[in-house]
Amino acid sequence: MKRFFLLPLAGFLAACSSTEDQLIEAAELFNAGKQSEAVVLYREIAVKGHPEAQLQLAKCYDFGKGVEQNLSEAVIWYTRAAEGGNSNAQDNLGTCYISGSGVDKNLDKAFYWYQRAAGQGNPSALNNLGLCYRNGEGTEKDDTKAADCFRKAAELGNSNAQYNLGRCYFHGLGVPYDPVRSKEWVSKAAAQGHQNARLFMADNYWQ
Repeated sequence: MKRFFLLPLAGFLAACSSTEDQLIEAAELFNAGKQSEAVVLYREIAVKGHPEAQLQLAKCYDFGKGVEQNLSEAVIWYTRAAEGGNSNAQDNLGTCYISGSGVDKNLDKAFYWYQRAAGQGNPSALNNLGLCYRNGEGTEKDDTKAADCFRKAAELGNSNAQYNLGRCYFHGLGVPYDPVRSKEWVSKAAAQGHQNARLFMADNYWQ
């Protein structure tokens, strides 16, 4: 019979509390401009398998914050966080695959990870999944499914999705042609500072 090491409940809770405190400390260091120190702390937590720390470490490598930019290393950490269930990491990993950033371009894998994140209600992933359906990337082109994804993300406040949904109504793609609803959704995106939405409103003389 296998023997398992069981951490006492009090010790387990203390460990969880300590990890969360470290994450907060790392974020504070990062925001205070001490990004290199933050990276060290994120790595310390990430190697223990914490998905949020893995995500933050991946982003540091992705954008070269506190460490030399390394897109391949970013993908490694995005993948670990994504496999750990972090929806933001899943969304970012999907974007790496769809753009070929730090990894060979693979539309099927991009679609897979967007689906995983969208299944958790991640607004950005829902919008990106909608784009996959709209463009036929990693899946069959389907304007109805695209509009449905855009709507779910738009209702969660994602400005890109609001703009995309507005365009769906404007062109009758996946939804009935409806200029009133088009203006409604594009206006919401524009109110959040979405530049393409603002240009779209100006082009159509919408106030």
